[in-house]
Amino acid sequence: MKSYLGLLLVSLLLGACGGGGDGGSSSGSSSSSTAIGGNPIGNSCGSDGVIFEECLNKSWGSFHVWEHDARTGQGQGYTTESNASNVQWRLVDSPSAGHGKVVEVSYGSKAGYVSQLFVSSDSADRSAYATGKLVFDLNVQNFGDAYDRNKGYMLFEVIVECGWPCLSHSVKIPALIQNQWATYEINIADLVRSGLDLKAVNTAILIRPSIDDAPQTGVVFQLDNIKWVKGTGSISSPREVFAEHFNTEASANNWKFINYAGGISEIHKHLSQGLGAFPEWTSSLDHWALETSLSKAINIKNKKASLQIKLVSADSGYSSPIEFALVATDGAGREASTETFISSGMPDREWHQIGVELGSSFPGGFNAADVRKLAIHVYATGTPFPYGYIYLDTIRITE
Repeated sequence: MKSYLGLLLVSLLLGACGGGGDGGSSSGSSSSSTAIGGNPIGNSCGSDGVIFEECLNKSWGSFHVWEHDARTGQGQGYTTESNASNVQWRLVDSPSAGHGKVVEVSYGSKAGYVSQLFVSSDSADRSAYATGKLVFDLNVQNFGDAYDRNKGYMLFEVIVECGWPCLSHSVKIPALIQNQWATYEINIADLVRSGLDLKAVNTAILIRPSIDDAPQTGVVFQLDNIKWVKGTGSISSPREVFAEHFNTEASANNWKFINYAGGISEIHKHLSQGLGAFPEWTSSLDHWALETSLSKAINIKNKKASLQIKLVSADSGYSSPIEFALVATDGAGREASTETFISSGMPDREWHQIGVELGSSFPGGFNAADVRKLAIHVYATGTPFPYGYIYLDTIRITE
């Protein structure tokens, strides 16, 4: 397989939850009608794609909080405004023009927990919004401990789910000024490209102070005019020969760890906006892979391949770069590999997309029309050894 113009590397403004944390609500869905600040939820509260505008449209669900201990992973969901979590929410009157009733979300001082507010419902087909946007207004009243003085802003994460672990990557949005409303727009197509299944959306919006970038404690913000807006036209997508979005536990289990060289004997896998792997590196010779067997043979001749990858280091960055490659195995056990790509220059804790042209010529008699296995191979490159998580997502082969 040949690389397309060497390396096509696109840095996405999509950062997922790292370090083994929970990337979504993980609390199931609920379509129960509750009240917020004494304001009823009903069909009269908005129409079509309006989720919240003065009150909550029950056709899009109800407000929830999910919180888990970042050390143990144990979590709990809440459906009331006042609860035992670090997050409380209420309906308040805004003095700002163009804003009446708004949702105010307050984070307490509880440390070591990841908390988020979201609107959850039963699964629904939102395919009509494929070319549209998720739009909302945000007003930060207190940056709390989340403000980065070096960068001059704090970051929020926004996620849309389709039944955990099916979800989009986090979209990180900056908030620069306190007590000033700002409107944010996120392309639905970008969420789909990072793994969202529009036919089964159960969390229309999940928002939290970014857990990759700062503590959540002390943050207070308001939300208003939350809506999905339909677009025009259609999205042309190439035909998929193979796709893996790691949207189920079964899909993660289908990718098996294989040790090829060095002393590495184990990696630890988990799902969080993709498949996270924590390798126990032992030497600069370590070479391992995650490999999946295909249910039926595929043809990769003259196809395109792409994958998304994110590195989450334990400290400020990988101490040495890693290399990785996509490898195919045919029915006779012969292998063909892309060139190896190196992580040098990839900012830590950000998703990146890599694309390659697979070409028409393969060495060693490799049968490109009879591919039975696909694997991501990972190589250590030096000392001190890399330390941290490697996240993979949205592996695709298309025509």
